[in-house]
Amino acid sequence: MEIVVKILADVLAAFYQTAGASLLLAALVMCVYMLGRKQGAGPVVRAWIRNFQTSAWFRRHFFLAFYVGMMLFRTILCRSIWGNPLDHVLGIWGLYNDGNLYTENLENLVLFLPFMVLLLWAGEEKEHFKEKSIQDVLILSFKISFLFSLGIEFSQLFFKLGTFQLTDLFFNTVGGLLGGIWYWGFDRARRKIEGAIRRFGGWDVTPWRSADEEQKSFGTYEMQENPSMDCSVSEAMGENATPEIKEDPKERMDARYRAIEHLIRDAGKKMVKARPSDAMVHQKEGLANFCTDYDMEIQRFLIRGFSEILPGAAFFGEEDTEGNAGAEAEGEFTFYIDPIDGTTNFMFDYHHSCISVGLAHKEKMIAGFVYHPYINEMYVAIRGKGSYLNGRRIYLADKSVTEGIVEFGCVRYNEAGIDWLFRVVKEMFQNSLSIRCGGSAALGLCRAASGSNTVYLELKLQPYDYAAASVILEEAGGVITQIDGSPITLHEGCSIIGGTPKAWKESREAFERLQSKIE
Repeated sequence: MEIVVKILADVLAAFYQTAGASLLLAALVMCVYMLGRKQGAGPVVRAWIRNFQTSAWFRRHFFLAFYVGMMLFRTILCRSIWGNPLDHVLGIWGLYNDGNLYTENLENLVLFLPFMVLLLWAGEEKEHFKEKSIQDVLILSFKISFLFSLGIEFSQLFFKLGTFQLTDLFFNTVGGLLGGIWYWGFDRARRKIEGAIRRFGGWDVTPWRSADEEQKSFGTYEMQENPSMDCSVSEAMGENATPEIKEDPKERMDARYRAIEHLIRDAGKKMVKARPSDAMVHQKEGLANFCTDYDMEIQRFLIRGFSEILPGAAFFGEEDTEGNAGAEAEGEFTFYIDPIDGTTNFMFDYHHSCISVGLAHKEKMIAGFVYHPYINEMYVAIRGKGSYLNGRRIYLADKSVTEGIVEFGCVRYNEAGIDWLFRVVKEMFQNSLSIRCGGSAALGLCRAASGSNTVYLELKLQPYDYAAASVILEEAGGVITQIDGSPITLHEGCSIIGGTPKAWKESREAFERLQSKIE
Protein backbone atom coordinates (compact mmCIF):
# COMPACT_ATOMS: atom_id res chain seq x y z
CA MET A 1 0.00 0.00 0.00
CA GLU A 2 2.91 2.33 0.78
CA ILE A 3 4.25 1.85 -2.75
CA VAL A 4 0.89 2.69 -4.35
CA VAL A 5 0.44 5.83 -2.26
CA LYS A 6 3.99 6.97 -2.98
CA ILE A 7 3.58 6.44 -6.74
CA LEU A 8 0.25 8.32 -6.83
CA ALA A 9 1.66 11.17 -4.77
CA ASP A 10 4.72 11.49 -6.99
CA VAL A 11 2.68 11.33 -10.21
CA LEU A 12 0.22 13.95 -8.94
CA ALA A 13 3.12 16.12 -7.86
CA ALA A 14 4.66 15.82 -11.33
CA PHE A 15 1.40 16.94 -12.89
CA TYR A 16 0.93 19.81 -10.43
CA GLN A 17 4.46 21.16 -10.70
CA THR A 18 4.34 21.53 -14.47
CA ALA A 19 0.62 22.13 -15.16
CA GLY A 20 0.70 25.93 -15.34
CA ALA A 21 3.77 26.20 -17.55
CA SER A 22 2.53 23.35 -19.78
CA LEU A 23 -0.85 25.03 -20.24
CA LEU A 24 0.88 28.25 -21.27
CA LEU A 25 3.17 26.42 -23.69
CA ALA A 26 0.26 24.55 -25.31
CA ALA A 27 -1.70 27.78 -25.75
CA LEU A 28 1.33 29.52 -27.28
CA VAL A 29 2.04 26.65 -29.66
CA MET A 30 -1.52 26.67 -30.97
CA CYS A 31 -1.49 30.48 -31.23
CA VAL A 32 1.64 30.31 -33.36
CA TYR A 33 -0.11 27.73 -35.53
CA MET A 34 -3.09 30.03 -36.01
CA LEU A 35 -0.84 33.05 -36.54
CA GLY A 36 0.55 31.39 -39.66
CA ARG A 37 -2.95 31.41 -41.13
CA LYS A 38 -4.40 34.66 -39.84
CA GLN A 39 -2.40 37.81 -39.11
CA GLY A 40 -2.99 40.07 -36.16
CA ALA A 41 -3.45 39.45 -32.42
CA GLY A 42 -7.21 40.05 -32.42
CA PRO A 43 -8.03 37.63 -35.23
CA VAL A 44 -5.68 35.04 -33.72
CA VAL A 45 -7.37 35.15 -30.30
CA ARG A 46 -10.86 35.06 -31.79
CA ALA A 47 -9.90 32.25 -34.17
CA TRP A 48 -8.32 30.32 -31.29
CA ILE A 49 -11.48 30.52 -29.17
CA ARG A 50 -13.75 29.72 -32.13
CA ASN A 51 -11.65 26.73 -33.17
CA PHE A 52 -11.48 25.40 -29.62
CA GLN A 53 -15.28 25.59 -29.43
CA THR A 54 -16.09 24.11 -32.85
CA SER A 55 -13.17 21.93 -33.96
CA ALA A 56 -12.58 18.52 -32.40
CA TRP A 57 -9.28 18.36 -34.31
CA PHE A 58 -8.06 21.58 -32.68
CA ARG A 59 -9.07 20.45 -29.19
CA ARG A 60 -7.36 17.07 -29.58
CA HIS A 61 -4.09 18.63 -30.71
CA PHE A 62 -4.28 21.29 -27.99
CA PHE A 63 -4.56 18.65 -25.27
CA LEU A 64 -1.76 16.67 -26.91
CA ALA A 65 0.49 19.76 -26.96
CA PHE A 66 -0.47 20.48 -23.34
CA TYR A 67 0.50 17.00 -22.19
CA VAL A 68 3.73 16.92 -24.20
CA GLY A 69 4.64 20.26 -22.62
CA MET A 70 4.14 18.77 -19.17
CA MET A 71 6.41 15.85 -20.05
CA LEU A 72 9.12 18.13 -21.46
CA PHE A 73 9.06 20.41 -18.42
CA ARG A 74 9.40 17.39 -16.19
CA THR A 75 12.27 15.86 -18.15
CA ILE A 76 14.48 18.56 -19.72
CA LEU A 77 13.02 22.08 -19.51
CA CYS A 78 13.17 22.58 -15.74
CA ARG A 79 16.33 20.67 -14.89
CA SER A 80 19.43 22.04 -13.28
CA ILE A 81 22.68 21.52 -15.22
CA TRP A 82 24.26 18.25 -14.09
CA GLY A 83 27.96 17.67 -13.77
CA ASN A 84 28.14 14.36 -15.66
CA PRO A 85 25.09 13.07 -17.57
CA LEU A 86 26.71 9.60 -17.87
CA ASP A 87 26.89 8.95 -14.13
CA HIS A 88 24.06 6.38 -14.14
CA VAL A 89 23.73 4.99 -17.66
CA LEU A 90 22.23 1.67 -16.54
CA GLY A 91 19.86 3.42 -14.17
CA ILE A 92 18.08 1.91 -11.19
CA TRP A 93 15.90 -1.09 -11.98
CA GLY A 94 14.51 -1.97 -8.56
CA LEU A 95 11.94 -0.39 -6.27
CA TYR A 96 14.50 0.57 -3.63
CA ASN A 97 17.71 2.59 -3.83
CA ASP A 98 20.00 2.93 -0.82
CA GLY A 99 17.17 1.73 1.37
CA ASN A 100 14.68 4.33 0.05
CA LEU A 101 11.62 3.67 -2.08
CA TYR A 102 12.38 4.50 -5.74
CA THR A 103 9.35 5.13 -7.98
CA GLU A 104 10.74 7.11 -10.92
CA ASN A 105 10.58 4.10 -13.28
CA LEU A 106 6.91 3.51 -12.58
CA GLU A 107 6.23 7.24 -12.83
CA ASN A 108 7.76 7.25 -16.31
CA LEU A 109 5.62 4.28 -17.30
CA VAL A 110 2.44 5.90 -15.99
CA LEU A 111 3.20 9.27 -17.63
CA PHE A 112 3.85 7.77 -21.07
CA LEU A 113 0.60 5.81 -21.09
CA PRO A 114 -1.77 8.82 -21.48
CA PHE A 115 0.77 10.43 -23.82
CA MET A 116 0.31 7.61 -26.33
CA VAL A 117 -3.49 7.61 -25.85
CA LEU A 118 -3.64 11.36 -26.58
CA LEU A 119 -1.33 11.02 -29.57
CA LEU A 120 -3.44 8.28 -31.19
CA TRP A 121 -6.62 10.16 -30.32
CA ALA A 122 -5.32 13.32 -32.00
CA GLY A 123 -4.59 11.42 -35.23
CA GLU A 124 -7.71 9.23 -35.20
CA GLU A 125 -9.72 11.31 -37.65
CA LYS A 126 -7.09 10.96 -40.36
CA GLU A 127 -5.39 7.63 -39.61
CA HIS A 128 -8.28 5.64 -38.03
CA PHE A 129 -6.10 3.80 -35.52
CA LYS A 130 -9.11 2.07 -33.97
CA GLU A 131 -9.68 0.16 -37.19
CA LYS A 132 -6.06 -1.00 -37.55
CA SER A 133 -4.82 -4.37 -36.34
CA ILE A 134 -3.34 -4.67 -32.85
CA GLN A 135 0.05 -5.49 -34.43
CA ASP A 136 0.06 -2.22 -36.40
CA VAL A 137 -0.90 -0.19 -33.32
CA LEU A 138 1.74 -1.88 -31.15
CA ILE A 139 4.49 -1.33 -33.71
CA LEU A 140 3.50 2.32 -34.11
CA SER A 141 3.26 2.82 -30.32
CA PHE A 142 6.70 1.25 -29.87
CA LYS A 143 8.31 3.43 -32.54
CA ILE A 144 6.79 6.67 -31.27
CA SER A 145 7.40 6.10 -27.55
CA PHE A 146 10.92 4.76 -28.11
CA LEU A 147 12.00 7.58 -30.44
CA PHE A 148 10.39 10.28 -28.29
CA SER A 149 12.04 8.87 -25.17
CA LEU A 150 15.34 8.53 -27.01
CA GLY A 151 15.09 12.19 -28.02
CA ILE A 152 14.57 13.19 -24.38
CA GLU A 153 17.51 11.08 -23.19
CA PHE A 154 19.88 12.44 -25.84
CA SER A 155 18.75 16.00 -25.04
CA GLN A 156 19.67 15.36 -21.42
CA LEU A 157 22.98 13.91 -22.54
CA PHE A 158 24.07 16.65 -24.93
CA PHE A 159 22.69 19.65 -23.01
CA LYS A 160 23.61 18.21 -19.58
CA LEU A 161 20.05 18.58 -18.35
CA GLY A 162 19.87 15.19 -16.68
CA THR A 163 21.32 11.72 -16.73
CA PHE A 164 21.08 9.38 -19.69
CA GLN A 165 19.47 6.22 -18.28
CA LEU A 166 18.49 3.01 -20.05
CA THR A 167 15.81 2.43 -17.44
CA ASP A 168 14.04 5.63 -18.53
CA LEU A 169 14.18 4.48 -22.14
CA PHE A 170 12.76 1.07 -21.22
CA PHE A 171 9.94 2.17 -18.94
CA ASN A 172 8.92 5.07 -21.20
CA THR A 173 8.61 2.65 -24.11
CA VAL A 174 6.61 0.15 -22.04
CA GLY A 175 4.28 2.96 -20.99
CA GLY A 176 3.77 3.94 -24.63
CA LEU A 177 3.00 0.33 -25.58
CA LEU A 178 0.44 0.05 -22.78
CA GLY A 179 -1.12 3.34 -23.93
CA GLY A 180 -1.45 2.00 -27.48
CA ILE A 181 -3.09 -1.19 -26.20
CA TRP A 182 -5.43 0.84 -24.01
CA TYR A 183 -6.50 3.12 -26.88
CA TRP A 184 -6.99 0.25 -29.35
CA GLY A 185 -8.67 -2.12 -26.91
CA PHE A 186 -11.03 0.23 -25.08
CA ASP A 187 -13.23 1.02 -28.08
CA ARG A 188 -13.34 -2.61 -29.21
CA ALA A 189 -14.18 -3.84 -25.72
CA ARG A 190 -16.93 -1.22 -25.48
CA ARG A 191 -18.42 -2.33 -28.80
CA LYS A 192 -18.32 -6.01 -27.79
CA ILE A 193 -20.00 -5.31 -24.45
CA GLU A 194 -22.56 -3.14 -26.23
CA GLY A 195 -23.28 -5.91 -28.75
CA ALA A 196 -23.59 -8.49 -25.97
CA ILE A 197 -26.05 -6.29 -24.09
CA ARG A 198 -28.10 -5.82 -27.23
CA ARG A 199 -28.17 -9.52 -27.99
CA PHE A 200 -28.98 -10.43 -24.40
CA GLY A 201 -31.76 -7.90 -23.97
CA GLY A 202 -32.93 -7.55 -27.56
CA TRP A 203 -32.51 -3.77 -27.31
CA ASP A 204 -31.49 -1.43 -30.10
CA VAL A 205 -29.88 1.10 -27.78
CA THR A 206 -26.41 2.16 -26.82
CA PRO A 207 -26.05 1.21 -23.13
CA TRP A 208 -23.71 4.12 -22.38
CA ARG A 209 -26.29 6.82 -23.24
CA SER A 210 -29.51 8.07 -21.78
CA ALA A 211 -32.74 7.84 -23.74
CA ASP A 212 -32.49 11.54 -24.68
CA GLU A 213 -28.94 11.10 -25.98
CA GLU A 214 -29.97 7.97 -27.88
CA GLN A 215 -32.78 9.89 -29.52
CA LYS A 216 -30.42 12.69 -30.53
CA SER A 217 -27.88 10.26 -31.96
CA PHE A 218 -30.22 8.13 -34.03
CA GLY A 219 -33.02 10.56 -34.72
CA THR A 220 -36.58 10.54 -33.44
CA TYR A 221 -38.01 8.60 -36.34
CA GLU A 222 -38.91 4.97 -36.82
CA MET A 223 -39.43 3.93 -40.42
CA GLN A 224 -42.73 2.15 -39.90
CA GLU A 225 -44.10 4.36 -37.16
CA ASN A 226 -43.16 7.68 -38.75
CA PRO A 227 -43.08 7.37 -42.56
CA SER A 228 -42.24 11.02 -43.05
CA MET A 229 -38.79 10.50 -41.51
CA ASP A 230 -38.71 14.25 -40.83
CA CYS A 231 -35.42 14.35 -38.96
CA SER A 232 -32.91 17.15 -39.30
CA VAL A 233 -29.27 16.44 -40.00
CA SER A 234 -28.27 17.83 -36.62
CA GLU A 235 -30.43 15.18 -34.95
CA ALA A 236 -28.97 12.52 -37.19
CA MET A 237 -25.44 13.55 -36.30
CA GLY A 238 -26.08 13.66 -32.53
CA GLU A 239 -23.44 15.15 -30.25
CA ASN A 240 -20.87 15.19 -33.06
CA ALA A 241 -22.95 17.56 -35.16
CA THR A 242 -21.19 20.52 -36.71
CA PRO A 243 -24.07 22.99 -37.06
CA GLU A 244 -21.81 25.98 -37.68
CA ILE A 245 -19.48 25.29 -40.62
CA LYS A 246 -15.92 26.54 -40.25
CA GLU A 247 -14.68 29.54 -42.17
CA ASP A 248 -11.82 27.75 -43.91
CA PRO A 249 -13.14 26.29 -47.23
CA LYS A 250 -11.17 23.06 -46.89
CA GLU A 251 -12.26 22.51 -43.29
CA ARG A 252 -15.82 23.44 -44.23
CA MET A 253 -15.94 20.77 -46.95
CA ASP A 254 -14.28 18.21 -44.68
CA ALA A 255 -16.97 18.86 -42.07
CA ARG A 256 -19.64 18.45 -44.74
CA TYR A 257 -18.15 15.15 -45.90
CA ARG A 258 -18.22 13.86 -42.34
CA ALA A 259 -21.84 14.99 -41.95
CA ILE A 260 -22.79 13.28 -45.23
CA GLU A 261 -21.21 10.01 -44.12
CA HIS A 262 -22.90 10.19 -40.73
CA LEU A 263 -26.31 10.79 -42.30
CA ILE A 264 -25.87 7.86 -44.71
CA ARG A 265 -24.91 5.56 -41.85
CA ASP A 266 -28.01 6.68 -39.98
CA ALA A 267 -30.22 5.84 -42.96
CA GLY A 268 -28.47 2.48 -43.24
CA LYS A 269 -29.49 1.54 -39.71
CA LYS A 270 -33.14 2.03 -40.65
CA MET A 271 -32.65 0.08 -43.86
CA VAL A 272 -31.35 -2.92 -41.89
CA LYS A 273 -34.39 -2.85 -39.60
CA ALA A 274 -36.87 -2.58 -42.50
CA ARG A 275 -39.06 -5.53 -43.48
CA PRO A 276 -40.97 -4.61 -46.65
CA SER A 277 -44.38 -6.21 -47.04
CA ASP A 278 -46.14 -6.83 -50.38
CA ALA A 279 -48.20 -3.69 -49.85
CA MET A 280 -45.01 -1.60 -49.74
CA VAL A 281 -43.68 -2.89 -53.07
CA HIS A 282 -44.63 -1.01 -56.23
CA GLN A 283 -44.06 -1.89 -59.88
CA LYS A 284 -42.23 0.68 -61.99
CA GLU A 285 -41.99 0.84 -65.76
CA GLY A 286 -40.61 -2.38 -67.24
CA LEU A 287 -40.54 -6.03 -66.21
CA ALA A 288 -39.24 -6.81 -62.71
CA ASN A 289 -38.55 -3.13 -61.98
CA PHE A 290 -39.59 -2.41 -58.41
CA CYS A 291 -39.64 0.32 -55.83
CA THR A 292 -40.54 0.04 -52.17
CA ASP A 293 -41.84 2.61 -49.70
CA TYR A 294 -38.44 2.41 -48.02
CA ASP A 295 -36.66 3.52 -51.22
CA MET A 296 -38.77 6.67 -51.27
CA GLU A 297 -38.59 7.38 -47.55
CA ILE A 298 -34.81 6.97 -47.39
CA GLN A 299 -34.43 9.26 -50.41
CA ARG A 300 -36.66 11.89 -48.79
CA PHE A 301 -34.65 11.63 -45.59
CA LEU A 302 -31.33 12.00 -47.40
CA ILE A 303 -32.47 14.93 -49.53
CA ARG A 304 -33.71 16.80 -46.46
CA GLY A 305 -30.49 16.13 -44.59
CA PHE A 306 -28.21 16.99 -47.50
CA SER A 307 -30.17 20.23 -48.06
CA GLU A 308 -29.13 21.32 -44.57
CA ILE A 309 -25.52 20.19 -44.99
CA LEU A 310 -25.09 21.81 -48.42
CA PRO A 311 -27.81 24.44 -48.97
CA GLY A 312 -28.70 25.06 -52.61
CA ALA A 313 -27.52 21.68 -53.87
CA ALA A 314 -29.49 19.89 -56.60
CA PHE A 315 -30.53 16.24 -56.45
CA PHE A 316 -30.58 13.47 -59.04
CA GLY A 317 -32.23 10.53 -57.29
CA GLU A 318 -33.71 7.27 -58.49
CA GLU A 319 -37.17 7.67 -56.95
CA ASP A 320 -39.88 10.18 -57.71
CA THR A 321 -39.93 12.23 -54.49
CA GLU A 322 -40.04 15.88 -53.55
CA GLY A 323 -36.72 17.62 -54.03
CA ASN A 324 -35.55 15.24 -56.76
CA ALA A 325 -34.86 17.11 -60.01
CA GLY A 326 -33.71 13.95 -61.82
CA ALA A 327 -31.70 14.34 -65.03
CA GLU A 328 -32.59 18.07 -65.05
CA ALA A 329 -30.64 18.65 -61.84
CA GLU A 330 -28.47 21.73 -62.21
CA GLY A 331 -26.44 23.58 -59.64
CA GLU A 332 -22.94 24.18 -58.37
CA PHE A 333 -23.27 20.99 -56.33
CA THR A 334 -25.36 17.96 -57.30
CA PHE A 335 -26.04 14.83 -55.25
CA TYR A 336 -26.60 11.54 -57.10
CA ILE A 337 -28.67 9.32 -54.82
CA ASP A 338 -29.64 5.68 -55.07
CA PRO A 339 -31.41 5.16 -51.72
CA ILE A 340 -31.39 1.35 -52.04
CA ASP A 341 -29.19 -0.01 -54.80
CA GLY A 342 -30.29 -3.61 -55.12
CA THR A 343 -34.01 -3.20 -54.46
CA THR A 344 -34.90 -6.72 -55.60
CA ASN A 345 -32.33 -8.12 -53.16
CA PHE A 346 -33.82 -5.87 -50.47
CA MET A 347 -37.37 -7.09 -51.19
CA PHE A 348 -36.36 -10.72 -50.70
CA ASP A 349 -34.18 -10.11 -47.62
CA TYR A 350 -31.07 -11.01 -49.61
CA HIS A 351 -28.85 -8.68 -47.55
CA HIS A 352 -26.83 -7.44 -50.51
CA SER A 353 -28.02 -3.87 -51.03
CA CYS A 354 -26.49 -0.49 -50.32
CA ILE A 355 -27.02 3.25 -50.13
CA SER A 356 -25.09 5.07 -52.85
CA VAL A 357 -24.48 8.83 -52.78
CA GLY A 358 -22.21 10.72 -55.16
CA LEU A 359 -21.43 14.44 -55.04
CA ALA A 360 -20.53 16.47 -58.12
CA HIS A 361 -19.18 20.01 -58.30
CA LYS A 362 -19.89 21.77 -61.58
CA GLU A 363 -20.61 18.43 -63.30
CA LYS A 364 -17.44 16.76 -62.06
CA MET A 365 -17.65 14.00 -59.47
CA ILE A 366 -15.72 14.99 -56.34
CA ALA A 367 -16.89 12.51 -53.70
CA GLY A 368 -18.53 9.11 -53.39
CA PHE A 369 -20.13 7.24 -50.47
CA VAL A 370 -21.38 3.65 -50.75
CA TYR A 371 -22.64 2.02 -47.56
CA HIS A 372 -23.41 -1.70 -47.20
CA PRO A 373 -25.28 -1.58 -43.86
CA TYR A 374 -25.79 -5.33 -43.47
CA ILE A 375 -22.07 -5.88 -42.95
CA ASN A 376 -21.20 -2.29 -41.95
CA GLU A 377 -18.92 -1.56 -44.90
CA MET A 378 -18.55 2.12 -45.76
CA TYR A 379 -16.67 3.01 -48.93
CA VAL A 380 -15.65 6.67 -49.08
CA ALA A 381 -13.61 8.54 -51.66
CA ILE A 382 -12.78 12.25 -51.97
CA ARG A 383 -11.28 13.33 -55.27
CA GLY A 384 -7.52 13.61 -54.89
CA LYS A 385 -7.48 12.08 -51.40
CA GLY A 386 -7.86 8.38 -52.14
CA SER A 387 -10.45 5.68 -51.45
CA TYR A 388 -11.18 4.17 -48.06
CA LEU A 389 -13.06 1.16 -46.75
CA ASN A 390 -14.07 1.69 -43.12
CA GLY A 391 -11.29 4.23 -42.79
CA ARG A 392 -8.55 2.06 -44.28
CA ARG A 393 -6.94 3.20 -47.55
CA ILE A 394 -7.61 0.80 -50.42
CA TYR A 395 -5.58 0.29 -53.60
CA LEU A 396 -6.41 -2.24 -56.28
CA ALA A 397 -3.72 -4.47 -57.75
CA ASP A 398 -3.58 -4.35 -61.55
CA LYS A 399 -4.73 -7.92 -62.12
CA SER A 400 -5.94 -9.36 -65.42
CA VAL A 401 -9.24 -11.17 -65.94
CA THR A 402 -7.52 -14.53 -65.54
CA GLU A 403 -6.26 -13.60 -62.08
CA GLY A 404 -9.55 -12.86 -60.35
CA ILE A 405 -13.35 -12.71 -60.23
CA VAL A 406 -15.52 -10.99 -62.86
CA GLU A 407 -18.85 -9.48 -61.82
CA PHE A 408 -21.60 -8.38 -64.17
CA GLY A 409 -25.09 -6.93 -63.87
CA CYS A 410 -28.27 -7.42 -65.86
CA VAL A 411 -31.94 -6.59 -65.27
CA ARG A 412 -35.13 -7.96 -66.78
CA TYR A 413 -36.52 -4.52 -67.63
CA ASN A 414 -33.54 -3.76 -69.89
CA GLU A 415 -32.76 -6.79 -72.03
CA ALA A 416 -31.42 -4.93 -75.06
CA GLY A 417 -28.07 -6.44 -76.01
CA ILE A 418 -28.43 -9.26 -73.51
CA ASP A 419 -27.11 -11.87 -75.97
CA TRP A 420 -24.03 -9.76 -76.53
CA LEU A 421 -23.46 -9.37 -72.78
CA PHE A 422 -23.91 -13.08 -72.09
CA ARG A 423 -21.42 -14.01 -74.84
CA VAL A 424 -18.88 -11.73 -73.19
CA VAL A 425 -19.72 -13.13 -69.74
CA LYS A 426 -19.32 -16.68 -71.07
CA GLU A 427 -15.85 -15.82 -72.36
CA MET A 428 -15.04 -14.18 -69.03
CA PHE A 429 -16.26 -17.28 -67.23
CA GLN A 430 -13.94 -19.46 -69.28
CA ASN A 431 -10.95 -17.14 -68.73
CA SER A 432 -11.43 -15.96 -65.15
CA LEU A 433 -11.37 -17.69 -61.78
CA SER A 434 -15.14 -17.23 -61.40
CA ILE A 435 -18.05 -14.91 -62.19
CA ARG A 436 -20.64 -13.19 -60.00
CA CYS A 437 -23.93 -11.36 -60.44
CA GLY A 438 -24.64 -9.66 -57.13
CA GLY A 439 -27.56 -7.42 -58.04
CA SER A 440 -25.98 -4.12 -56.93
CA ALA A 441 -23.91 -2.17 -59.43
CA ALA A 442 -22.53 0.21 -56.79
CA LEU A 443 -21.27 -2.67 -54.65
CA GLY A 444 -19.91 -4.48 -57.71
CA LEU A 445 -17.81 -1.46 -58.66
CA CYS A 446 -16.70 -0.95 -55.06
CA ARG A 447 -15.67 -4.60 -54.88
CA ALA A 448 -13.47 -3.90 -57.89
CA ALA A 449 -11.98 -0.91 -56.04
CA SER A 450 -11.16 -3.03 -52.98
CA GLY A 451 -9.74 -5.89 -55.07
CA SER A 452 -12.50 -8.48 -54.62
CA ASN A 453 -13.38 -8.23 -58.33
CA THR A 454 -11.11 -7.50 -61.26
CA VAL A 455 -13.88 -5.89 -63.30
CA TYR A 456 -17.60 -5.04 -63.30
CA LEU A 457 -19.72 -5.02 -66.51
CA GLU A 458 -23.24 -3.84 -67.27
CA LEU A 459 -24.91 -2.64 -70.47
CA LYS A 460 -27.25 0.02 -69.08
CA LEU A 461 -27.13 1.91 -65.81
CA GLN A 462 -28.29 5.31 -64.61
CA PRO A 463 -25.95 7.98 -63.19
CA TYR A 464 -27.18 7.43 -59.62
CA ASP A 465 -26.13 3.76 -59.94
CA TYR A 466 -22.46 4.46 -60.64
CA ALA A 467 -21.74 8.11 -59.76
CA ALA A 468 -20.49 7.43 -56.22
CA ALA A 469 -18.69 4.20 -57.08
CA SER A 470 -16.91 5.82 -60.03
CA VAL A 471 -14.98 8.12 -57.68
CA ILE A 472 -14.21 5.25 -55.31
CA LEU A 473 -12.91 3.08 -58.15
CA GLU A 474 -10.82 5.79 -59.79
CA GLU A 475 -9.28 6.96 -56.51
CA ALA A 476 -8.30 3.34 -55.79
CA GLY A 477 -6.39 3.21 -59.08
CA GLY A 478 -9.08 1.70 -61.32
CA VAL A 479 -10.61 2.69 -64.65
CA ILE A 480 -14.29 3.20 -65.46
CA THR A 481 -15.75 4.09 -68.87
CA GLN A 482 -18.51 3.12 -71.22
CA ILE A 483 -18.05 -0.07 -73.24
CA ASP A 484 -16.70 1.89 -76.21
CA GLY A 485 -14.13 3.61 -74.00
CA SER A 486 -15.87 6.99 -73.86
CA PRO A 487 -16.34 8.74 -70.48
CA ILE A 488 -19.36 7.90 -68.35
CA THR A 489 -22.23 10.38 -68.42
CA LEU A 490 -23.91 12.20 -65.53
CA HIS A 491 -27.23 13.28 -67.12
CA GLU A 492 -28.30 10.08 -68.84
CA GLY A 493 -27.70 6.36 -68.52
CA CYS A 494 -24.84 4.52 -70.17
CA SER A 495 -22.98 1.21 -70.30
CA ILE A 496 -20.24 0.49 -67.78
CA ILE A 497 -16.88 -1.25 -67.64
CA GLY A 498 -15.02 -0.61 -64.40
CA GLY A 499 -12.05 -2.41 -62.90
CA THR A 500 -8.29 -2.77 -62.97
CA PRO A 501 -6.55 -1.22 -66.00
CA LYS A 502 -5.66 -4.69 -67.36
CA ALA A 503 -9.11 -6.23 -66.84
CA TRP A 504 -10.80 -3.11 -68.22
CA LYS A 505 -8.75 -3.33 -71.42
CA GLU A 506 -9.41 -7.07 -71.81
CA SER A 507 -13.15 -6.58 -71.27
CA ARG A 508 -13.33 -3.81 -73.87
CA GLU A 509 -11.56 -6.00 -76.37
CA ALA A 510 -13.96 -8.86 -75.66
CA PHE A 511 -16.99 -6.64 -76.28
CA GLU A 512 -15.50 -5.36 -79.55
CA ARG A 513 -14.52 -8.83 -80.71
CA LEU A 514 -17.88 -10.44 -79.97
CA GLN A 515 -20.06 -7.57 -81.22
CA SER A 516 -19.63 -8.64 -84.86
CA LYS A 517 -20.94 -12.13 -84.06
CA ILE A 518 -24.19 -10.66 -82.73
CA GLU A 519 -24.64 -8.29 -85.67
